[in-house]
Amino acid sequence: MSCSTNEQRYLCSELVRVLYEDASRNTRQAMANLEEISASTATLLSEEKLESGRAISFCVKDHDLYGVVESSFLHPVLGWFSKVRFDRSSRWHGRLFVPEHLFALCASAMLDVTTEVTTRVR
Repeated sequence: MSCSTNEQRYLCSELVRVLYEDASRNTRQAMANLEEISASTATLLSEEKLESGRAISFCVKDHDLYGVVESSFLHPVLGWFSKVRFDRSSRWHGRLFVPEHLFALCASAMLDVTTEVTTRVR
């Protein structure tokens, strides 16, 4: 597998507070687990179905990220996996925050996050 330096993906596990639009365009609130994150996308796992094309925001470590639900699929045991595409003004990077249990999908990506975390701790 190859990783581009500008779109490295990370597996993680962190509870997040989500605001989203339902099918009737009503704003709803829920809890979800942040499963994966990159600069421009995230994958959330929730009990509620997040409708494709709807606005969404979630808060993690006192940082709000905004975007649109790209797709959702139901896992029969775990729940709804939803892919979120971040707005251009709402991108994630390791200097903003580092989710719990962060694991790079590429070895070279892990070096970048480790450097950022080590720099922040000093």
